[in-house]
Amino acid sequence: MIQELRHAFRSFRKRPGFAVVAALTIALGIGANSAVFSLVKPMLFDPLPVERPSELVRPNVIAPATGFSISTSIPNFRDWRERSTSFASFGLNMNESFTLTGSGTPEVLGTRLVLGDFFETLGVEPLLGRWIPADATFAGAAPEAVISWGFWQRRYGGSPDVLGQVLELDGRPFAVIGVMPRSFTFPSPTTDVYLPMGFFSNQLCWDVRDCSQGSWAIARLAPGVTIGQAQADLDRIVDGIDREEGQKAARPKLEALTAAVVGDAGARFRLLLGAVAFVLLIACANVASLLLARGEERRREVAVRTALGAGRGALFRHLLAESLALALAGGVLGLGIAALGLKLLVPLISPVLPPLFAQAIGLDRGVLAFTFVATAAAGVLTGVLPAIRGSRADVQEAMREAGRGMVGSARQRLRSGIVVAEVALSLVLLIGAGLMVRSLSNLRNVDKGFNGENVFTAEVPLPRVRYGTKDAVLRFYDDLLRRVQALPGVTAASLTNIIPLGNSSWERGIWPEGVPIEQATVNSVLYHIVSPDHFAVLEIPILQGRTFTEADRDGAPLVAIVDETMAERFWPGEDPIGKRVTFETEEVPGSHEGGARIWRTVVGVAKNVRHYELETASRIQVYVAMHQSLQGVSSSMRIMAHTSGDPLRLADAVRREVRDLDSDVPLTEVSTMERHVDDALASTRALSDMLAVFSVTAAVLAAVGLFGVLSYVVALRGREIGIRMAMGARAVDVLGMVARQGLVIALLGTAIGLAGAVAATRALGSALFGVAPLEPGTWATVTALLLGIAVAASVVPALRAIRVDPMRVLRED
Repeated sequence: MIQELRHAFRSFRKRPGFAVVAALTIALGIGANSAVFSLVKPMLFDPLPVERPSELVRPNVIAPATGFSISTSIPNFRDWRERSTSFASFGLNMNESFTLTGSGTPEVLGTRLVLGDFFETLGVEPLLGRWIPADATFAGAAPEAVISWGFWQRRYGGSPDVLGQVLELDGRPFAVIGVMPRSFTFPSPTTDVYLPMGFFSNQLCWDVRDCSQGSWAIARLAPGVTIGQAQADLDRIVDGIDREEGQKAARPKLEALTAAVVGDAGARFRLLLGAVAFVLLIACANVASLLLARGEERRREVAVRTALGAGRGALFRHLLAESLALALAGGVLGLGIAALGLKLLVPLISPVLPPLFAQAIGLDRGVLAFTFVATAAAGVLTGVLPAIRGSRADVQEAMREAGRGMVGSARQRLRSGIVVAEVALSLVLLIGAGLMVRSLSNLRNVDKGFNGENVFTAEVPLPRVRYGTKDAVLRFYDDLLRRVQALPGVTAASLTNIIPLGNSSWERGIWPEGVPIEQATVNSVLYHIVSPDHFAVLEIPILQGRTFTEADRDGAPLVAIVDETMAERFWPGEDPIGKRVTFETEEVPGSHEGGARIWRTVVGVAKNVRHYELETASRIQVYVAMHQSLQGVSSSMRIMAHTSGDPLRLADAVRREVRDLDSDVPLTEVSTMERHVDDALASTRALSDMLAVFSVTAAVLAAVGLFGVLSYVVALRGREIGIRMAMGARAVDVLGMVARQGLVIALLGTAIGLAGAVAATRALGSALFGVAPLEPGTWATVTALLLGIAVAASVVPALRAIRVDPMRVLRED
């Protein structure tokens, strides 16, 4: 076979045009597949960078009253960990942001608070020092810190003397006791520091069972225990808690940690992998068609070889070697295309990838192995049919046809059948891309409930030690808001604890007046703390009543603004203005439980804002004035400003104002609301754009295939066409004959493609918004487009047919 491959490469020198076109066609398919495989490999095929990831599970916690997913409360975690028998270890963690102070320019660090067996569960040993053991993470924990490899390099230059160094976080010192290895980026590469959760026990709802504060658990199954057995164990524990507490507790639903981390992105990337595989199949079909055509030209050569004693196996090997040689050349070129494609695709796709996997994208050994397999498969797919057909050549028939320019109908049907398959596969991709484009358009135009144009956003986190009281926090933010409002180009400014589409939320349980205050009647409400101009900055319509004013401060009657969804749910057909709601309790010193209920009067109804995602409306929402937030305000508020020009030009000015107020306070996550909207569209846009690229590539390849078949038909039927024209056939008849053959191929491929698309588009169902998988307008448009491409591909061969000179054909005959 090596000798045959050498001969094949030498033979390409005689037909360089054929070799270049075939190799580039294969390279396009292999390059696209290798690039997409590079994107999905870390997420779908590589294990998580922890010890024995297949043993790890994560409880997805479901609220008993609302059925929504919530975070894991510390009391629930303690009970699960202490009472279970199905787990080797159990850890809890939550994301926090602390500001590195006392060292020049303040820097916000990604921080992970850990509780229980967090490090023991993941099983990754520190590179230097030690991790924080489970018994040192509970209440009363020492101020110790474990740092990531990236932060160690960035902050300490990789110095081994880092152990014992002190980090000042929000004004509090923490001693560095360990450095994690470079491979440890769990649960996110943005994590810089790991701290014991117990050190902050007085700031957390440490003993409140129904508190949802953003923490989530991971556990390692005990040897021989299945997820089903562990789930039954947790169900037993929760049933016991229900009996002890006299009410239902949150119920965990176990899932494999890998599946939890990958989430919905896995299904979308599998779709991309399937779509790009179609492109490779179409490319292989195109090259197979070229090889069949070349085989027709070489029938006399093959006949001579047979007459000289070559066996069918030798002929098969000889012909297959040519396709393998083309595939090898295409594979090498494909790696170059893949490297270029990654530079284009990574910026497009990285917002969609879970952060844990984004850093692992690249042309590593696994991708090279995939490329090799794809290359071998392409060689076989493109060459096996031409090799089988060519090795069966009949010597006498080949010699007779060599001088007559005829072509066997069976061989022509095979080439036409290949093009039919190309058209069918192209149509499936085009319909999928068309549906995604419609979906993206619908998402862009959905009523978000706010207007994000020309709105600047940034986070301003305050060091907790120096801003430990509500008065200190309000004083700083009031001063900052006045300064930002006075900046040139600012038409309105406001402060808020959360922003729409900002990947964060505050939620509480809420009850309207007149409803029993009990678990069965609670609703989960999205809780906003805002300054008076919040609705003006985002242009959120106030549908009834009024917005907040400067008079809504401490000492004034407690008020709230609710959204239209809450108003309709709580008071259908009634005027909500003047109604009362409760979602707070009086503070009891030394207790997290709270005292008597606090009631607020509804003074306004705002439009529902899509906060979590654009695809679905948010849960009910309530707004309170910043100066009336009874349980304090966030020490990390968002500043927003509506500007008359480019919002990002405001960043330096706002940063200066923050620095003038306090040089230890950073300005972070500088962005615009339009960018947050774009990020919310990123997943749909990435899938739509990539499907569009693949489908257009497939359609072009199918058109080229159809063009090649018809051109070859015209070339081989030149004698027949000349005779027809000599006997009086009109040019329009010849034109129709050739065009009709192309249209028959296109229509047959379209019919098969439509049937295949019915099944294939079902997989897109969860990724579509506002459009059905069988939406007739998209299907009709895409089908007409593909048929138009097929007609265009038939025009040139048809025109070439009517230019045949009958006299020249007759003289040659």
